[in-house]
Amino acid sequence: MNYITEHISADSIIGSESVHLIQEGEVLLPDSKPDIDIVLRCEASIVPEESRAEENRLSYRGRLIINVLYCGKDKSVHSAGAEVPINDFIAIEGAQSGMLPHISMAISNVECKKANERKASYKIMCDIKGSVTDTAEVEVVTDIYDIPKEQQLSKTVNTTRTLCLKRESFTITEETTLPATKLPVSEVLSVSCNITDPEFKPVDDGVEARGDISVVMLYTSTEGGFPEVYEFDIPFDVSLEADATDTDSIAEVELYVRDCYYDIAENDEGEPKTINMDINIGADIHTLCSESHEILSDAYMLNNDIEFDETKLCYSYVVCKNRGQCPVKEAVSLADDCPDMLQIFRASGTVYTDDISIYENRVVLEGAVNVDIMYITGNDDMPVYSYSDTVPFTQTIDARGAREGMEAEVYAGIAHIGFNMLSDRELEVRCALNTVTTVRDKRCISMITGAELKPVSKDIIDAIPGITLYVVKKGDTLWKLAGRFNTTVGEIARINDIENPDLIYPNQKLVIVKNV
Repeated sequence: MNYITEHISADSIIGSESVHLIQEGEVLLPDSKPDIDIVLRCEASIVPEESRAEENRLSYRGRLIINVLYCGKDKSVHSAGAEVPINDFIAIEGAQSGMLPHISMAISNVECKKANERKASYKIMCDIKGSVTDTAEVEVVTDIYDIPKEQQLSKTVNTTRTLCLKRESFTITEETTLPATKLPVSEVLSVSCNITDPEFKPVDDGVEARGDISVVMLYTSTEGGFPEVYEFDIPFDVSLEADATDTDSIAEVELYVRDCYYDIAENDEGEPKTINMDINIGADIHTLCSESHEILSDAYMLNNDIEFDETKLCYSYVVCKNRGQCPVKEAVSLADDCPDMLQIFRASGTVYTDDISIYENRVVLEGAVNVDIMYITGNDDMPVYSYSDTVPFTQTIDARGAREGMEAEVYAGIAHIGFNMLSDRELEVRCALNTVTTVRDKRCISMITGAELKPVSKDIIDAIPGITLYVVKKGDTLWKLAGRFNTTVGEIARINDIENPDLIYPNQKLVIVKNV
């Protein structure tokens, strides 16, 4: 038989797994730093560097960046840092070299305490999520020349396939000067950079990325006293290369801060108040295209039988992808053993995802924000203190097309965090979370890859009644009845005065005449 074929290529997720990685170690003070009296808090971030698919596993490398804030014997605040390499793998059955890898890393818990006067010990739990994707390909039949159109049945298959998957980085350079209301810088204790409100627009052979980098610098002043906080935003608008991408593509981009370099210079008045920054941003770029295919699902031919060659195509399909915001507001009370608050000078937080549930057209995200409050106590023995607490939240996200049994990924990050002191023992924390939700469906569809005509014996044809009075049953279509009784849809419709061949109903009586 002569037929038309079409090549279909689609992403097929081989496997995805999540693991908890625990890193324990010590941060040693450099000789220039004073001894530790009290450890205030430990900040940590994790940076992915490389991932690759290998036989039955996904290997990855990354870096753990740790910064410890502490009070010295003189009650002044200082910091010390360390960087720890990570090199491990996740077992994923069926993975092979050359397949497409994806890895995401997040900190889920940080514990830090004083080991002795010259070092602090840490225990950090990291959540590592990895997946391996292959390309499923098949040549399918879309039309058979030798068979009239009305004796062929088609179906629509929607697929998603990867256009570009790569990791790259770009650097944002910025110079800013502290305002007159801020004291000059003596020692920078910590600099945190958070990417807020990112937007991505696919273009020809690339993706345009824009957003803001929210920078919070904690420092001590040349004039002494308590630590100072300076916050500012750095906008960015960059073009990322992504081969084979166009304006109709789907862009899935993850941005993260790889490195933050800074130095303090003198301003025009000779004061150390100018901050020069180079922020290196990593970008995991994944662009896809969504395609619709009309393929042959069945056919029949009068007085003949058709033997089909079929194969099953299993692939993953992006059902929906959206961005949103989630407000979180909660009153937080200090533990009994914490000193009273006199003034809060910094609030920070980290988002953790506990559970993701999928329902009809919606995704429910349950998680928590781990809030850390640094404040002035008014107690000379402990002038600065840090308190951490967990604020749970639940958010319902609109996800058109989502259904139970599908898979959902939700990225949640803090866009903004604020606070309001209610008393010396209680404060209200307000967070705005940015969410990016992707829902995927794993589908397995039988597809026709070939067909061969086989004449039916005269005895089988003769066994079909010449004229049949048929009562329509639930699930019947004229197309099915035509194939069963060796006739055509048009003939059944003509004989029974049916205007719309797609509209018949149970218990309807039809006269069906066999085609001889």
